[in-house]
Amino acid sequence: MKYLLSILFLSGMFSIIGAQTTARDKFFADYESLIEEVRSGNGEVLSPEFYKNAIEVFEEAIEAYEEKESQKVIREKLDESARFAHKALDIIKLANLTLSKTIEARESALAAEAPLYAADLWEEAEEVFLDATTNLEDDDIDDAKDYGVSALQMYNQAELLGIKNGILGEAREKVKLAEEAEAGEYAFHTLTDAQNLLVETERLLDGDRYAREEAINKAAIASYQGRHAAYLAKTIKALSAKDENWENLILKFEEFLTEFGSQFNYKPQFDEGFDTSVRSIAEYIKTLKEDKKQLIQENGRLQEELNSVREREENYSAELEKKKDKERRIEKVKSLFSSNEAKVVYEGDNLIIRLFGINFPSGKAIIQPEYFSLLTKVQQALREFPDNHYIIEGHTDALGNNNRNKILSEKRALSVREYLMANMDLNESQITHIGFGEAKPVASNETKQGRELNRRIDIVISIDN
Repeated sequence: MKYLLSILFLSGMFSIIGAQTTARDKFFADYESLIEEVRSGNGEVLSPEFYKNAIEVFEEAIEAYEEKESQKVIREKLDESARFAHKALDIIKLANLTLSKTIEARESALAAEAPLYAADLWEEAEEVFLDATTNLEDDDIDDAKDYGVSALQMYNQAELLGIKNGILGEAREKVKLAEEAEAGEYAFHTLTDAQNLLVETERLLDGDRYAREEAINKAAIASYQGRHAAYLAKTIKALSAKDENWENLILKFEEFLTEFGSQFNYKPQFDEGFDTSVRSIAEYIKTLKEDKKQLIQENGRLQEELNSVREREENYSAELEKKKDKERRIEKVKSLFSSNEAKVVYEGDNLIIRLFGINFPSGKAIIQPEYFSLLTKVQQALREFPDNHYIIEGHTDALGNNNRNKILSEKRALSVREYLMANMDLNESQITHIGFGEAKPVASNETKQGRELNRRIDIVISIDN
C-alpha cells in the first residue's frame, strides 16, 4: 500500500511547494515521467513486481531528497527506480503482445461489473492472471501463455456471469419468493411463466451475452410474474381455507360490477353469470367513448383558439412564477444543511447536494445511525422536488486501487439509495445510483483535507423543468 501512496506525489505535489518546486522538478522530472508512463500503461496489473519496485525505490529517493542526502545517493536510487521502470515497460509491451486476448477479456469483464456480480470468479481470474504476468517478469513465456489462456477462460466466464447476475438478480429473487409462498401449488401457471422467462433469458445471454436490451425486458417481465405469482398464491391460499370465501369473492366481484354499472344508471343481474352484465357495461363505455370523440372534434377548433390566447397571456407570468418557485425551493434546500454537513451547488440543470458530512467505515458501505438525521434532511430536500429524478453518486479519494474504489463507491451510493427508498414514497425509476470512484474529485487528493472532501456522496436533483 505504501508504494501506491506515492502516486499522489507523482500526480502533482511539485506544483504546490513554491520556490523550491523548480529545483525539485528539474531533479525528478525525467524519472517522474518514466514512472507515469508505466502507470498509464497499466503497469500495476501487467508488471506488478517491477512496478512496485520502481515506486518503492522512487519513494526512497524522495525521502532522501527531503532528508538532504547527497545527490549521488539520490541519483543512485532514481537510477535503480528507472531500471525497474524500464523493465516494467518491457513487460507491458510483452504482455500486450503475448496476453492481448486475455487483457481484452479482462476489460470486458470489468465493463460487465464482474468484480461486483461475479466476485469469486473474478478474484480467481485475477490470481491466475497475476501468475501469468509474474511468469512474464521471470522470463518464462510458455508458462505465462498457459496461465493467460486459463485466465482468459475465467474472465470470459466472469463477464457472462456478471452480465447474468446484473440483469437477472432481481427476477431470480422474486421467483424464489414466489416459490417460498407455495406458488407452485396455488399459482402454478403464473409461476411457471416466470420460471420459463428466467430460463429463456439465460439461454438468450448464453447465445449472445450482449443482447442486453432484450434480456433486460424479459427479466423485467419475469420479475413481475414472480411478484404476481406470490400475490396469487397468498390470495388463493387464503380463499382455500374456507369454502365460504369463494362465495364472498364472487359476491365482492358482483358488488364491484354493480357499483361500476351505477355510473351508467345500469343495474346488472347475476342470476345467469357475469357475461351479460359485462357486455352491457362494455357497450355503455363504447358509446361514451364515441360521444366523447365527437365532442372533442366539435370543440377542437374553439379550444385551439382559446389555448392560443391563454398561452400568449400566461407564458410570461407562468415562466416568471416557475423561476421564482424554483429559486425559493433551491434556497430552502440550501438552508437545511450546515457548512460541515453539505454544500449545495446549482450546476446547469442540476441541483447537487454534496454530502461531506456522511462517512462510512473503511472499505464498507454501511450507513451508521449517527448519520440518519443528516439523511432526514436529504429527504426534506428531495421533497422540495418530488417529481424530479435523483441520482445518488458515490465518490472516493485517489488512495488505493481505482477499480476497487469504483466498486466501493457504487456500493455506498446503493446503500444511500436503498435508505431513501425505504423512507420515502419513491418509484424505483425515479432514483438511480452510480459509483465514480476517484474519477470526479472536488479537491486535491494531495492533502488530507482534500481527500476528506473527495470521499463523499453527491445527491444530484435534475431540475431542468
